[in-house]
Amino acid sequence: MQLLAVKKIDTKASSLIQNDEDFLEIVSSISRIRHGNIAELAGYCSEHGQHLLVYKYFGKGALSDILHLADETDKRELSWNVRVKIALGMARALE
Repeated sequence: MQLLAVKKIDTKASSLIQNDEDFLEIVSSISRIRHGNIAELAGYCSEHGQHLLVYKYFGKGALSDILHLADETDKRELSWNVRVKIALGMARALE
């Protein structure tokens, strides 16, 4: 059994997705990305006005949660140097 993460795309909040064809173009672009810092797309669904992206599940939590910790006593708090390394890694991945 494999755990997966499903991301629901809010098409009302996105100016990039006006119709199913726009969503499929984005899926095509995302599916070609291969980088160690970016989760690989496992699948997608576009039915009944819903747009979903499916990724392998990573159990360490979301990067945004770790970057924006409210409780500074959390052991996962990231130093400034680690944050810069993450940002550089993501910039390289997007490049």
